[in-house]
Amino acid sequence: MTIDGDILEIDLDMDIEEVLELKNFVEDRLEYIEAVTITGKEDTFASSSLLQLLHSIKLSKPSIKIDAIGADLKLEKYGTLHWIQND
Repeated sequence: MTIDGDILEIDLDMDIEEVLELKNFVEDRLEYIEAVTITGKEDTFASSSLLQLLHSIKLSKPSIKIDAIGADLKLEKYGTLHWIQND
């Protein structure tokens, strides 16, 4: 996890401890973050908690751009995750 200006860069292979660290980091800085991007390989993720956290962030700040849930996510091991937003 790194922050580049107002863009938060994360890896999909974060374990639960890293997801908790990310949650604590984002709590105080959500108003300043404009986008969350994925770095590294998009082949697998270690914890579904990361996807839950990203979804929660999106609900808290709808204007934020999150690559992992803003479009289809193609994972080598799991195939394509297609998100459907219910309004």
